[in-house]
Amino acid sequence: MFSTTSGPPATITLRNPRRRQRTGSDDSVAAQQLFKRLKRSGLTSETFKPLQNTPANGEVYSREPTPSVARDIDSHDPATQEHASLAIRKRGGKNLDRERREYNHDSNIELTKNNIYSVLRLATSPAHFQSHQGSAKWRGQLVPSIGYAIATTQTEALVWCYKQGANASDSSKPLIIRLPHASPDTKQPLPLAALVPSSPEPGLLVVMPVSGKVTYWETISIAATMDLDRQKQQAIHGTIVGLATGERATNITDAEPQGFLITIDSGKIAHLSIADFQGKASISAQILRNTSSHNGGVFGSLRAVFGGGGSLKEIAAVKASNTVHRGQRDCIIGTSRGLLQLWELSWSLTHSLKYEVDIKAKLVDSIHNLGVIPHDCENQYFGVLDLVFLPSSAMGQVRINSGHRSTMKLLVLTVTSSVSDSRYALHVVGIADGTIHVPIVHPVSCYTTPISPESSFKPTLLVPNKGQTAYVVFEEAVVLVSLEEVLNSPDSQLRTETTKAPDPFQDVIDFRKGKGYRVIACAIDIPEKSYKGSACTVMIQGYGLIKVSVAPLGEDLTFSDRATTTAQTKLEQAVFYGPQQSLLDFSGRPEIQFATEDIEDAAIRICRSITSSASKHFSTAGPSTEQHLQRRAIALSDLVKQLSKHYQPVRPSVRWRLLWEAEKMAAAKAIWRCYCDAVASKPKGEKVLLHELVECISELDKTENQPDQHETDPVRHWLVHDVWRLQILLPWVTKALVLLDEESHEDNIPMSSAYRARLISEAHDIQLMALQTAYSFRQDNASLYGLSEGTMIHDLLIEDGSGMPEIWTSTSLICEAVRKLAEYFQNFATDLDSHNSSDEEGSSAPQQLLEQTAQSNARLVDMSCKIHTERARLLQADNNLEVRAQGQELEKRSDRYRRDLLKGLVNIGLYHSAIKLGEKYGDMEALAEVLESEIQTSQDDLDNNLVAREETDDVRAKIALCQGFVDLYFVRYGGSWANAFFARFVDQGRISQLLVHGPKQRNHLTAFLRGHPECAAFSWINEVAVESDFALAADDLGRAQKQADTVWAKKIQLSISKLATLAAVTNEQRNEDSATLVIHHINCQVEVLDAQEQLYEYLKPTIRRALNDTPAKVDAVMEQYFKRFVNAKKALRSAMKINVKKIAEEKVLDVEDLVDTISLMDEDGLDPDSDFAAGRFLTAIKLVRSCMLDTGNVERWELLGKIIWRRCIIQDNWSKINRTEKKGDAQVEAETVGTALFKTLREGFKSNFWDDYPPFEPSSVLGSGTTFESLRASSRYDTASDNAIEIIAQELSIEDGVLQTCMREGRLEKWWRGIIDAARMSAWNEAARICEDNSRRRETERRFRDQMNREDEALWGGKRTDGVELGMDEEGDVKMGI
Repeated sequence: MFSTTSGPPATITLRNPRRRQRTGSDDSVAAQQLFKRLKRSGLTSETFKPLQNTPANGEVYSREPTPSVARDIDSHDPATQEHASLAIRKRGGKNLDRERREYNHDSNIELTKNNIYSVLRLATSPAHFQSHQGSAKWRGQLVPSIGYAIATTQTEALVWCYKQGANASDSSKPLIIRLPHASPDTKQPLPLAALVPSSPEPGLLVVMPVSGKVTYWETISIAATMDLDRQKQQAIHGTIVGLATGERATNITDAEPQGFLITIDSGKIAHLSIADFQGKASISAQILRNTSSHNGGVFGSLRAVFGGGGSLKEIAAVKASNTVHRGQRDCIIGTSRGLLQLWELSWSLTHSLKYEVDIKAKLVDSIHNLGVIPHDCENQYFGVLDLVFLPSSAMGQVRINSGHRSTMKLLVLTVTSSVSDSRYALHVVGIADGTIHVPIVHPVSCYTTPISPESSFKPTLLVPNKGQTAYVVFEEAVVLVSLEEVLNSPDSQLRTETTKAPDPFQDVIDFRKGKGYRVIACAIDIPEKSYKGSACTVMIQGYGLIKVSVAPLGEDLTFSDRATTTAQTKLEQAVFYGPQQSLLDFSGRPEIQFATEDIEDAAIRICRSITSSASKHFSTAGPSTEQHLQRRAIALSDLVKQLSKHYQPVRPSVRWRLLWEAEKMAAAKAIWRCYCDAVASKPKGEKVLLHELVECISELDKTENQPDQHETDPVRHWLVHDVWRLQILLPWVTKALVLLDEESHEDNIPMSSAYRARLISEAHDIQLMALQTAYSFRQDNASLYGLSEGTMIHDLLIEDGSGMPEIWTSTSLICEAVRKLAEYFQNFATDLDSHNSSDEEGSSAPQQLLEQTAQSNARLVDMSCKIHTERARLLQADNNLEVRAQGQELEKRSDRYRRDLLKGLVNIGLYHSAIKLGEKYGDMEALAEVLESEIQTSQDDLDNNLVAREETDDVRAKIALCQGFVDLYFVRYGGSWANAFFARFVDQGRISQLLVHGPKQRNHLTAFLRGHPECAAFSWINEVAVESDFALAADDLGRAQKQADTVWAKKIQLSISKLATLAAVTNEQRNEDSATLVIHHINCQVEVLDAQEQLYEYLKPTIRRALNDTPAKVDAVMEQYFKRFVNAKKALRSAMKINVKKIAEEKVLDVEDLVDTISLMDEDGLDPDSDFAAGRFLTAIKLVRSCMLDTGNVERWELLGKIIWRRCIIQDNWSKINRTEKKGDAQVEAETVGTALFKTLREGFKSNFWDDYPPFEPSSVLGSGTTFESLRASSRYDTASDNAIEIIAQELSIEDGVLQTCMREGRLEKWWRGIIDAARMSAWNEAARICEDNSRRRETERRFRDQMNREDEALWGGKRTDGVELGMDEEGDVKMGI
């Protein structure tokens, strides 16, 4: 695509070789000798070789020019000019050879470079020309065949040798030539100057554009003479004949041999010759005119175009072709309207028009056929800007038309302009036998900037000899277009009739705006035959010369590998070259756009190449590691600046990645400084931790040293190649300490305390400096990386962590490593203090080092808190629920870690630091623990006389200080501190001490107790004694009784709650209606407790007979009362064992568990004469009904009630009872009366309980609780697992099966009504008997009273002697009359 191989064309001799060399004045001879020396430093084999060691940052500059030369070019001081000439003349040949040997083209400055092209600033540019950025205009010319350049102003010209092999000192000193006939008027056009190649030095041709005067010197040494008279005498003068008034010469084109073509603004072309037929220098000029007989058709005359009287046409290009015959040459003239003329010129100034053709229509059609510009688009200008002959090496590669031989092939640059932009295109135009073909058109898509009307430089098209690359040079840009695929690819040869070529490589080399840089000349370089690339040199006013080189295509690359400009290439150019020079603009062009994903990927790849030193722009070895790290850090900064300024928006995740890599680079610099300090201070024979640390890292996690390449420094090697793996290095810090300790024990050489302390200190320095530097960098550069201030709290706050990668500073390994290192030193310091040990030979740890490390440990604890907080926040911001749960768990663990570390700081005497860190992170629990433990410990030491007498005051001051912090925090933090401080008492079981705090904490204490229901057992005391709020006291007691685990405690709290409620009503703190509900609820709970007490009293004999062991008591009760119904039921048996255990321990049973326990007891094990046995089922049913009324949950309690009824029914064998054959009524009645069902019914009838809560018939309780769905629907089993519910349903189904048997075989449905009536009758009979007994008792009492009264009357006459009246009271007792 870019490969060009062509040597320079044969030099055309402009002199007669037999002609004797002219001699001139002494100055002329001296100047000739000077330029012979300059000429010897021509092109060499090294000139066009690709640069290998050019510094990327442009640090190597050319030598400073002689001050006498760096002057204003418009100055006319003869003395200064003479001095400049003499300065050149003084150099001898020997010194020149030595300097030429020492000269290296690396003095050129590399402005940019990628895999396709490079741009160099040539060191051979004159210093004054480089720095001239004024408004004065320049005109220039480059002659690649001889390597000379000329730049002209209104009055003077600079001539110098710019070729690569020239000596830097000599070539930087241009010849200053005063131009004859020059006008100092800046409004006049600049003179036209051209260098004429000749031997041993070039000549100089000058044309005055207005007057048409022509001056020619055969050598520039003659033109550079200081004697103006001699300069004029030794010049050949002439005039362009036919130049009309008002016409001006605008351009000069080399048309060798011995000729030039002068372009005139009126559309004329003058053919200028500088030699006669004999080769003698002379000036002659003639206007080209068509004298042929062709006056019409396509090949008509150009008289109307270029004649004196015709309409003026704008000439776009004048190009001379290669010499066809000796003394003859063809040239082509093209107008902006697409009209081409081919002329044949000769030495004798004769000329003839070969043909004329209009290609505009073909060009326009080819543009429209591309679809880039619509056919009917109005208000557009189409014009030809420039054209070139395609080189001979490319001839024949594109067939113009089958059956015709290609006679001429051109590459034409066109523009289609609108109001907003301009579209440029390159057309391959073939003209064969009068036929025009445009087989290939390539639009220039990367550059659409319109041409400024004020521009003095016309866009120029350059194509090297092989024609693989086109250089389109604009005044402020150079566009590169690859022609390789267009011209030479097999695909293009098959595409003979198409107009759309494959998109080749294109790119723009843009100049910075506002600097005054503008192109004034350009030319294709002539490389050596061995060089396959191509290059062009561009002369830029105010900057100098630059060389744009296109590299040849490598053997391992294809054209598609370099078919497009990539985002990575553009970013690399901006990062590595943009800040070092002022010419090129890397901000990007709107025509070249990249997908956001491509930009992000490129940025990440470049960032990684910087942090790993994989980029070719960084060396991997050097004397200063600090500077190497700094250069890489600057490159990372330049990268993000380029992205922020020119490639927005970039995703936050990418910005974070770039920020983290920059943090690692900053941290690496800090680690390097720590390493240098450690190396400088380490004792002889001891190791440096960082060195050992790098060695410990696995080979998979670092770039290995290459010992065979003499890489022996692992630390520098890691800093060069593995900074991006810093998150792997830091976790190894603590591990390295442990490994070194183990290694010393294995070698039986224990480490001294001093050695270990130094290693621990280095470990603190590494982790602290790395992480602190990273967080400081993050805070300082947040805005640069597009992170708002709202995202940063404590250096980091993740507001939306969705899709965000793991933060390197808080990986799980780093969090663990930092925490363990902090603990490692705290344990080490504590051991030293407790043992008060020292090594032999006086090698104990230096106290100063321990104190410094202790201070570092406080900072490390701070860092541990920070990174744990950072990680927890990131996890909790994730969209994944599992990850969020991990973050919440980590937050809880982090609180525990922080408190342990703060406690460790207190243990090593840094309780002030612990308090500050507790304040920083708002950890009230940690502060409370630190302060309270310090106060308690110090007070205990004082009370137990463990403090030396001289330290007593200090300890008391310490207690006072801590107490002062406690009081201060009540004011500063309020409730959050109070909660943490009082919770400390609760956790330690010293809650009773809360009630003795003074009035300052009264409000906080009340708020704390009210906000902590677990403290309700003490809170009610505060409400009664301090707040006098009996209603809240009752509520607290209500909560406290729920927490009570013993029956007596619960019953007492319920009783006090009832009293508090009544007191609240009395004090109008609660209305009577609400108090009634509360008291009813309390009564229900007391009823349950009474039932449990009855059960306990019934089981007490069995419990007491067992061993004094709870399991034995449980086994005894289970053996006697729970065999029949629960032995074969695993779930129920397990539940009963738990319930019996609670009963034995007098623990509170849940009402449902209590009901189950009562209803599942075996009837056979009970005492039939006991009241509990007779009424146990009724007690259970009453409890169910009471709870139903209290809670309102009818379904739940109704299900339990049915289950109780079923168990009541199946207590007896109804099949046996139903078999009444051979039984008398007395026996049947006795069996019926002895059933649990009958007893329960009778007890209910006695108390009229069934009037409000009728008993369930047997059929209505069938199936109750026997399905999974019915149990799951009950709120009792809300928290039970499905498997547990299935087991319970199966076991209840067994009970239901027994009931079905009773109903089927025992005809329970038939017996039901009779049993109801018998139970009612039995209750009535018992009630009647009791009533009759009461009547008889009352009658007996009445008779007894009457008898006593009669006897008293008989004895006392109805009265006693003391006057007291005798008689009975209302209850039948004798009135004693006292």
